[in-house]
Amino acid sequence: MSAGGRPAVSVVIVNFNGGGLLLECLARLLERTAVPIEILLVDNASSDGSAGEASKAFPSVRLIANSANVGFARASNQGIALARADCLLLLNPDLIVRERAVDTVHAYMAAHPEVGICGPRILLPSGRLDRPCRRSFKTPATYVHKALGLSSLFPGSRTFGRYYLSYLDERQTFEVDAVIGAFLMTRRSVIDRIGPLDERFFLYCEDEDFCLRAKRAGYKVVYLGEAVTVHHKSSSARQKPLRSLYEWHRSVLQFHRKNIAPEYGPLTNGLVYAGISVAFAARTAAALLRQRPAAGRPSRLMENAS
Repeated sequence: MSAGGRPAVSVVIVNFNGGGLLLECLARLLERTAVPIEILLVDNASSDGSAGEASKAFPSVRLIANSANVGFARASNQGIALARADCLLLLNPDLIVRERAVDTVHAYMAAHPEVGICGPRILLPSGRLDRPCRRSFKTPATYVHKALGLSSLFPGSRTFGRYYLSYLDERQTFEVDAVIGAFLMTRRSVIDRIGPLDERFFLYCEDEDFCLRAKRAGYKVVYLGEAVTVHHKSSSARQKPLRSLYEWHRSVLQFHRKNIAPEYGPLTNGLVYAGISVAFAARTAAALLRQRPAAGRPSRLMENAS
């Protein structure tokens, strides 16, 4: 972007020990994007020096350095508050855009003013679809289908595949309930109307909550199959697995209480809360067992739990 020029897209990246992936994310973003962009890098007190390296390597990037990890939603809102463009892109530091991905999504939104939020086809490094990049909103049935493995066993079913919309062609474009915050483009006008991300979500579910509020306000949310990116999943979350497990289940509980529980009775909600609690306990125990140290060796989990 030329000095003093107004960007077409403001890109907000929240970083926590992103390492080399952050540098690659920025390099590919700048190489593969034609529309004028500004990049706001909000660093959540990284200890690996990645924010400083990124600032030196890419002087056009505006760095906002937090003294503590304030969470994804709050950090994203810091960047959003400083953004100058009418289109805003939330982008994870472990996501690599392919050729013209940002341009394609931006052009689609420019041509469809009724669309308030848009996200691309996101692939894992293996080439498989990162399933949360297109979703329906959670329901109590969602938890049951996932817990019993039915959504994985019958991905082509419109009932069991409903949450991840796995019965739809991933290369096509269609309206969805939610896209993932790893690459979420929205409009300043949407944020002005419904507000920014809900900061009660420290990590996880803030994207789904934002999409739900946008749809309730009358905006469309679209999955754009022709725009492609690659997601190196959870590079920062893996550094503190117990904290990530806690935040995931806390956010699912918060999302249910805020958005789903009012539509159901005490019995259904009680079963959901109990299921979330049991799942958290089971997954925490499994994580501890996986990280159990051999005799005389320190536990990596304990090293990372600080």
